[in-house]
Amino acid sequence: MRKSWIIAGLIAVGATAWVASGQFADSSTPADEAAEAQERPAAPPPMVRVRQVTAEPMLSEITVQGRTLSDRTVTVKNEESGRVMEVLVDRGDIVSEGDLLIRLDPEDREVMVESARALVTQRELEFAAARRLNDQGHSSDVTLLTARAALDAARASLRSAEIALANCDIHAPFDGVVDERHAELGDYLDRGEAVATVVDLDPIRVVGQVSERYLGALETGAVASVRLIDDRFVEGPISFIGSIADETTRTFRVEVEVPNADGQVIQGLTSELHLPIEEVTAHRIPASVLSLADDGTLGVKSVDADDVVQFHPVRILGDSGSGIWLGGLPEAFRLIVVGQEFVLPGDRVNPVTADEIAVSSDQTQTEG
Repeated sequence: MRKSWIIAGLIAVGATAWVASGQFADSSTPADEAAEAQERPAAPPPMVRVRQVTAEPMLSEITVQGRTLSDRTVTVKNEESGRVMEVLVDRGDIVSEGDLLIRLDPEDREVMVESARALVTQRELEFAAARRLNDQGHSSDVTLLTARAALDAARASLRSAEIALANCDIHAPFDGVVDERHAELGDYLDRGEAVATVVDLDPIRVVGQVSERYLGALETGAVASVRLIDDRFVEGPISFIGSIADETTRTFRVEVEVPNADGQVIQGLTSELHLPIEEVTAHRIPASVLSLADDGTLGVKSVDADDVVQFHPVRILGDSGSGIWLGGLPEAFRLIVVGQEFVLPGDRVNPVTADEIAVSSDQTQTEG
């Protein structure tokens, strides 16, 4: 019995020693853990691509909706009655100033011109004879003045007949495009009837309405850009700023004059006017680098001198074909252009530029 107690005691002591040895073997101090962490190699900072950007002067602008409008539109009317004898243009034809549009039948107008010309010749002879007699004292001054008046009247009649004959040929008043032709071959036209509508598309005017808030910042002569419905951009000076507000919208009419020698911009196109109001300093960057903060703030990420990521809230000032204009940024900084979505403000990164990547690639190809 005594022997079994001794064996049980030895077993209990051995079990306790085994448990204790396991606990002490697994225990470690904070100092030991720190030392072990220092021995392990740290993970390399993430790589991002950066680009040095610097602020540029930018014309701050406002954008308003508008439409294209011809510089001039004239409905040509005949000044003499008659039958249409010849039609020389059709809708859509490009004409120059003075080009013949329609010819009316002159009827007896040519005969009237010849008759008036003959009468002038007769009155000239009569006036010459009256002057000789008056110089010789055989005729009174009244007779000479009467002959003179008759000559002047004949000359006026000749001029009137010539004008009536010339008006049978109806010409384009300026360079433009025939938008409508109102007369057809064989039509009889009374005086003052419409013959054709000619529009002048060079220059083309783009018309919009501007709020009174920005009216004082606009200047005639300032160059504005216009975005057409097909995404084409054209430019021209501000040619007119209205002085009377629209009674309904309280806005003012603004016109931009755009050169259009080839006639590619037609009347009535929906347009977007970008009107300059002041020059500011801004950064032009690709839209793809924009980021959102946790609270929804729009901004961009940069890398400071210590290679730590920074977040900068921005204001969008405008856009261009090569990027967007942003305000609220430092004068010059290193902008993260690739990898910004994988890093957070405060992270340390390994920034590389496009030039460094190109050099590294060349070295790899050389070694290969």
